[in-house]
Amino acid sequence: MSAKIENEMTFGEKLEGIEYKERAGAYGVAFNEEGKVAVIKTHRGYFLPGGGIEEGENHEECIIREFKEEIGFDVEVKQYIGKASTYRFAVGLNGYYHLIGFHYLVELKEKTAVPIEEDHELRWLEAKECAEAMYLEHQAWAVKEALSERMK
Repeated sequence: MSAKIENEMTFGEKLEGIEYKERAGAYGVAFNEEGKVAVIKTHRGYFLPGGGIEEGENHEECIIREFKEEIGFDVEVKQYIGKASTYRFAVGLNGYYHLIGFHYLVELKEKTAVPIEEDHELRWLEAKECAEAMYLEHQAWAVKEALSERMK
């Protein structure tokens, strides 16, 4: 992996008197040859491929596992983009969450598995459209950061 880009952002409002459950995950921003971004479409909206970090797992291991589970691709983790989080009420989880994302630029390799997440559909979106379409603010931020890094 390349050198770290030192970025950290927080979105949403942390309400007083509310106890938030912390949920940390690692996510990858992958561009194709046309400059489009790989996203996962679910019934709730668009998300970056990735997910919750399991016990004993580092960020890179998490991203590799999640890409295989969600879209069936091997991936190479290239560069750290930054940490960003969102405070929000999660309707599907029926509670208040502090969603923490560690975001990385990644390169898709080959498709080696059948995805096991049945409600996850791989889509390729234009980078600017993608940043506007993301369900979570911190993932939209990561796409914008990855795009600006890619343009350097």
